[in-house]
Amino acid sequence: MRLTFRLGLAALVIFMLAVNVSAETYTLEKCVETALQNNYGVLAAKNSYDATKWQVYSAYAQVLPAVSTGVYSSENWNPPFFFWEGSRTPHPNPGISKTYGGSIQFRKTFPGLGMYDYANIKYNKANRRSAFYDYVSSEKELVYSIKESYFNLIKAKMLVDVSKDAVKRGEEQLKVAQSRYDLGSASLSDVLKAKVLRSNAKLELITADNNVALSKAQLSYSMGIDVIEEIEIVEDFPKTDFDIEYNNALNEALSNNPSYRKSGFDLTKAKASLCMAKANFLPSLSLSLNHRTTVGTSDVLFDFQQEYAGRTFYFELGYNIFNNLSDASNVITGKKNVNSQKETLENARNSVALEVKQTFLDVQQNTEKLNLNEESVAAAQEDLNIVREKYNLGAATIIEVLDAEVSFKEAQINQVQALFDYNLAISRLEKVMGR
Repeated sequence: MRLTFRLGLAALVIFMLAVNVSAETYTLEKCVETALQNNYGVLAAKNSYDATKWQVYSAYAQVLPAVSTGVYSSENWNPPFFFWEGSRTPHPNPGISKTYGGSIQFRKTFPGLGMYDYANIKYNKANRRSAFYDYVSSEKELVYSIKESYFNLIKAKMLVDVSKDAVKRGEEQLKVAQSRYDLGSASLSDVLKAKVLRSNAKLELITADNNVALSKAQLSYSMGIDVIEEIEIVEDFPKTDFDIEYNNALNEALSNNPSYRKSGFDLTKAKASLCMAKANFLPSLSLSLNHRTTVGTSDVLFDFQQEYAGRTFYFELGYNIFNNLSDASNVITGKKNVNSQKETLENARNSVALEVKQTFLDVQQNTEKLNLNEESVAAAQEDLNIVREKYNLGAATIIEVLDAEVSFKEAQINQVQALFDYNLAISRLEKVMGR
């Protein structure tokens, strides 16, 4: 009974450990989604963008007038009589008299006759759009980084398969060499060379396994999850077809590329700043409206009767004549900033066009490379099969077999690299197009 209990407990522990160490499988979409939720840079960019929304509200709020209101109550002690022209005259209202009053005031100052507030609103709206495209740009960069890490892990796992196949072929070749040596149809050198081939294949397999572990850690780090956590991915490159023309790619990039769009709104910000600097040369317009009421009893204070009320409308134009040197400096600085942002925008446009050209050509080149490598692998496989058959018949040397083995493995590695380069080139093109 005790033995059965212990065996059952041990089985339960082993099962729980197996559940705990099971690796979670990630698709590319899940990797991207996880990274967008955890990445500090993207979250910071989003927080900055959210903050700029309230800055726009604040700019609009500055156009609204300031409102102040208040009520008061006062008491006066009147004597029973007062002196008037040398005679004592009874006071008409001796004792304590009370007075109640209230007022409401609207006031607003428009710097630069309102042009400053207009430019300030325009600046903050452009700043919000600039922050938005900065946020989008950080997202696109992160997505590209995740794709690169994901593809790199796929490549590393595919190279492990290549190394495993090389080890198997090395084992088979060693058996053939040993068998021929035992029969006296091959020299000891053939056996030793076959052992070296197998040993090198095993070392390369160890290196390939280490690269897989490092690639997993890099992907986990990019996603913002625990590097120690064991993960698995869908071991296949996405089926991506390249069917877009260059002009369409360029037009889409100039319409959607976040860095280029951000430069456009940065230019709008610079122009708005220049407008605010120029507004300081205009006078400030101040308006004020004050409504006040004074009554003798509190019960009629809020009746707003005309005989108890008074209004004051205030209008003023102010001009700061002692600040012109500073204002002139701000205008000059603003003009220089506008010119710089124009150059930045033009440079951003050329940079996007150049990157589209480069990535478009890279995709075309890697498409051709992918097709050629498929043919190279097939040819190298056939060459290896022929040379190994000749060796078995004594018509080829072990050196020829080793050369064919190296050629076949290089063709396999080149094919894996071509798959990686092709998918990464398409990802770069999609990033610069703003997809």
